[in-house]
Amino acid sequence: MPEPTRLRAALMMLGAAVLFGTTGTAQAFGPATANPLSVGAIRQVVGGSVLLVIVVVWWLRVHGARLPHWSGKVGWVVLGGACVMAFQATFFFGTRGNGVAVGTVIALGSSPLFAGLFDGLRGRRPSRRWLMATALAVVGILLLSGAIGRTAALQPVAVLASLVAGAAYAGYAVAAAEVVQQGVSALPATAAIVGTSGVIGAAVLPFTDNAWLAEPRGLVVALWLGAVTVVISYLLMGAALQHLSASTAITLGLAEPLTAAVLGVAVLGETLAPLQVAGVLLVLGGVVIAGTGRPVAAVPVVA
Repeated sequence: MPEPTRLRAALMMLGAAVLFGTTGTAQAFGPATANPLSVGAIRQVVGGSVLLVIVVVWWLRVHGARLPHWSGKVGWVVLGGACVMAFQATFFFGTRGNGVAVGTVIALGSSPLFAGLFDGLRGRRPSRRWLMATALAVVGILLLSGAIGRTAALQPVAVLASLVAGAAYAGYAVAAAEVVQQGVSALPATAAIVGTSGVIGAAVLPFTDNAWLAEPRGLVVALWLGAVTVVISYLLMGAALQHLSASTAITLGLAEPLTAAVLGVAVLGETLAPLQVAGVLLVLGGVVIAGTGRPVAAVPVVA
């Protein structure tokens, strides 16, 4: 792949990660009564609905009334949608049990490892550059969380939930990459997967407390989370996955907690300890390594 194309893809993935990183700050400005599962479900319903409208209009303009032929890709779409919604539920459960910092570290810090494992199972051995970038970023995100030196015991069930969230995030990336690399454009592929997660989210909403939406700031938060951190972010990520492996994309996605940390300091008035500053630099170094350099062809894994 030409180097400028790969660089553009890396920048798109970084853009998606930056927008993803605003979710925590957005929720901090929302109503205190907002239930995490309700927030996650609303986010997917709003984002999925907007994406479906966009893709239907696009399809009618490009293809008219002809129905799409996705027979071999439906399984990947359903898997991707299920992974997106599974991430919402397990991520918030993990952060509630062990705190936002530690829960985020376990989920996002483990996702590159799961992505590399999934790529390996599909016969795509991760490159040495990816291994180096992931190692740096994972150590950096551990420092950034402030988990080192923690005296309180972690809740095992919440740790498991965060690990499931990491696997779900990686599973989405693998499913989306498979769909777009089979020739489906990023827009319909992303809309189909996120739209599927929205359908699942709609099924969850009757069982959650959604009263927070009645407040004006709750509505603003819902629109931001759905329209910006889902629609724009997933479109950027879908486009990037046409030219990046899932494992590289997920490593670049570690810019998300970096963004969250910067917003925490600049907007919410949080402070970073020296070890956390070192973590920021390590994450940034991992992202730069993953997003630059010449592409390495996937090497089939021989059993």
